[in-house]
Amino acid sequence: MKYKLIAIDIDGTFLNDKHNVTEGNLSAIKKAADKGIKLVICSARIPTSLKMLKKYIPEHQPIIAGNGSIILDDNHKEIYSQPLEKDIVLEIISMLKEDFEDILYSFLNNVNVYIEEVKTETINFFKTINDRLPREEGVQFCIIKDSIKYIEENHIKVLKISIYENNSLDLLQEVRKKLKKFNEIEIVGAGIAGMEISHKGANKGTSLEILAKHYGYTLGDCIAIGNDKNDLEMIKMAGVGVAVKNAKESLKQAADYVTKRDNNNNAVAEVIENFIED
Repeated sequence: MKYKLIAIDIDGTFLNDKHNVTEGNLSAIKKAADKGIKLVICSARIPTSLKMLKKYIPEHQPIIAGNGSIILDDNHKEIYSQPLEKDIVLEIISMLKEDFEDILYSFLNNVNVYIEEVKTETINFFKTINDRLPREEGVQFCIIKDSIKYIEENHIKVLKISIYENNSLDLLQEVRKKLKKFNEIEIVGAGIAGMEISHKGANKGTSLEILAKHYGYTLGDCIAIGNDKNDLEMIKMAGVGVAVKNAKESLKQAADYVTKRDNNNNAVAEVIENFIED
């Protein structure tokens, strides 16, 4: 069999716009798993926020989470992680506090999302999403008084920092300009009004290569499917890089294949039908 591993982005790719799994995608990944294909959840989310997918993904499949900053094997044991340097995290948070008082941000390790209690708008934003899920599928939100003090006292290993600004894209661009002085970080867009910061080199493409080697595969054995800017590296590096129909234009230009269907109409199933079943 030519392809042995499929890395699948979740939001906007595997899930439809209502954050549900379509029947066509569900059927297709089960067929691929029955053929021995590794199906890799490849998401910006942290591992605990992927619990909701457990009932859909066939058992014993690896995970790339946090935009590539952590990799879990078939049994969901950590085989790689690349947290941000503590000093960098503290400097970025200090800059946000001093220069962008109203900006909304959180920081995440492999288990929890941490938000300062003064950021009530951020808290409500996350809670609205989280409260839609069954209790066992939700994410643990830790409301803290002071991010810097909490990180220093509890030795938190921060996988990524998420920044949101719904009211002013210009303000978001100002934040991005300030972040350019940090050579040790990688910045990717998160939807229209956000960005995510991880360690330099910790992206989905690098992690796909690490995971492929872990199983004795090459990148040529891999298919990567995505829709957003944080999927670009894995799409460029995989043997077949796929952009779904609803993907960003930059992703489509970099892809080997663009699906005829979008995420609401079984785009992932189309890839499996064309590259695995045939």
